Amino acid sequence: MKKIKYIMLSTLGLLGLGSCTKFVDVNTNPNAPVAVSASALLPAMQAGMERGLWFDSRFVGQYAQAWGSSAANNVWDQEGYLAGNDSGGEMWRTVYFSLGANTGLVWQDATAKQQWDYVGVGWAQRAWGWQTAADMYNNMIVTEAFDPSRLTFDYDSPDVVYAEAAKDAQTAINYLNLAINTDHLPVSAALKQGDYIYYGDRTKWIKFCYGILAQNAMHLSNKSTFNPDLVKKYADSSFVSNADNASVQNNGSVSGDSNFWGPLRGNMGSFRQSDFMVRLLDGRIFTNSATANYTLDPRLPVLLAQSKDGVYRGVVGAQADLNSGDGNLLIPYLYSTGTGTGYTGAAYPANAGKTQKYIYNDDSRGVLMTWAEVQFFKAEALFKKGDFPGALAAYQTAIGASIDFCSNPPQAGNLTGSQNVISAAAKAAYLAGPCVKQTPGTLTLADIMQQKFISLFVWNPLEQWSDERRYNYDVNIFQGFQKPSPLFTDNAGKQVYLMRPRFNSEYIWNVPALNLIGGLAPDYHTKKPWFILP
Repeated sequence: MKKIKYIMLSTLGLLGLGSCTKFVDVNTNPNAPVAVSASALLPAMQAGMERGLWFDSRFVGQYAQAWGSSAANNVWDQEGYLAGNDSGGEMWRTVYFSLGANTGLVWQDATAKQQWDYVGVGWAQRAWGWQTAADMYNNMIVTEAFDPSRLTFDYDSPDVVYAEAAKDAQTAINYLNLAINTDHLPVSAALKQGDYIYYGDRTKWIKFCYGILAQNAMHLSNKSTFNPDLVKKYADSSFVSNADNASVQNNGSVSGDSNFWGPLRGNMGSFRQSDFMVRLLDGRIFTNSATANYTLDPRLPVLLAQSKDGVYRGVVGAQADLNSGDGNLLIPYLYSTGTGTGYTGAAYPANAGKTQKYIYNDDSRGVLMTWAEVQFFKAEALFKKGDFPGALAAYQTAIGASIDFCSNPPQAGNLTGSQNVISAAAKAAYLAGPCVKQTPGTLTLADIMQQKFISLFVWNPLEQWSDERRYNYDVNIFQGFQKPSPLFTDNAGKQVYLMRPRFNSEYIWNVPALNLIGGLAPDYHTKKPWFILP
């Protein structure tokens, strides 16, 4: 593919960094450090990772039909977009600003001190950024992205972005192993000073990198080069329990250090659970029944909310809540406990920021990847290979991991909680029940993908959407997905496949280049991304 010249807004930030470096060289401020350590840089970078994923999740979740707007005909529910603003562009900002040149500064400080674990973490975070952003935007800048000597940059083709994500993850593994082999310590006290994801545990960072590699390989499942054995290999080297899950600490003391979905941030009020999620959790889809059964899945009251009459309802497409005028029938906020609060007012149950259900606390952690997700990678890959017994085992392990995650969600400084919201008996009953396949011959791809959809609820709509796009919104696989009617006018009858790049960099400074890739077309967001193509 040919490369396209363009100017990025981030150039200003990069040039500014160069100027600051020269200033530091000749000016010494006795009241402030002139050299920034890797441990001082890392926390804000990790917070940026959470911010990038979750800010955009609001809209991606509507595309995926994890939830919908409380207002009818919302453009995101119609698989459209808002022109002229940065909605959907936060992950772009994360890659080029929050991580961006800061990663180079981490490497510079850590290399001088031979802190190879910090170097490895820098590569790991960059790998995650490329993988996540490529899944959203398709066209990215890699080769020249952080070159401060340039005023213009080239787009690399999407295959280069995915290759870079894999290369960076492997580079991270190499540096983290170097750190372990140097001092023979699995956990580093020095790394712990700046690490609010794994608190210096190098072995967990390595597992996270293998999770990224598994995701990278799995997302290319439509390619002729797809290798299910490689996905299995990476998954087997990745997480082995929820204690390995990748998540960012939130303190929940003020809005700026609080969970995006918690009371202090107040970002949940305009969303309602989808009918798709309700039918997955009440058993109608998995049992092919017209009758809801609220006793089957113990995750149902944890993830979703009942109306005052005791019924679970969800929005369909862009229709919003058809019963919004009836206080007994309207769909409550996602965080409602069904005890009378969270229905019509903005208050969370008990108005307490750290005693909410699931991951709705102010100090709930910003989850990036889980054991269940990685096991679902493995299950899907083995199913595609034709190893149905192996697929069944991974699928059942993944469902159990998802139930445990919901029962003990991560909070504050704890990678996994100890709330035990779901009993061991309820978990065992579900795993042995009609919603979970018990034999290799009865397992279907729809079983795997829709159980995975449940496991990703709230914290990763992007992965939900990536799966739906890989299968071209096939309703035989995503059996509860309903194509919005009407679709957004600019779609010309087509479904959404891309998130548009960040407006305040690309659509302000990059118009000629966007025109060359079709980015100015009203239906650009319906273009199929490279990763789902054969």
